[in-house]
Amino acid sequence: MRIHPLNLLIALLAAGLLTFGLASSDANSIKGTLAIGSFLILGSTLGAALGLECANPRAGVNLRMVAGLFFVLGLVLQLVFCFAGFSQTSYVVVNGIVFLGFLLASSSVASARQ
Repeated sequence: MRIHPLNLLIALLAAGLLTFGLASSDANSIKGTLAIGSFLILGSTLGAALGLECANPRAGVNLRMVAGLFFVLGLVLQLVFCFAGFSQTSYVVVNGIVFLGFLLASSSVASARQ
């Protein structure tokens, strides 16, 4: 697996801008937790989609697809938690499960022998 530094930097900056927009919303009651969780989810998924390349081209495409799907899922979850009045506990549990699912799926895709 190889890292593209410029693509990874662009992905992390885009995730940071999305996180800033979500955390600065007035409807948000869990600003600090949402900021950390949003950057963790969005940064890791977008960073994997744009900043990583596998030695096997098929595994690379599958990794990008998995990361892209989890990025969209994470963005939708962040928007829901930003504008709905859910508790901090439910936010941490749901996003933790989604993040661990992303790690499991991306690890299995990257280690698959195709």
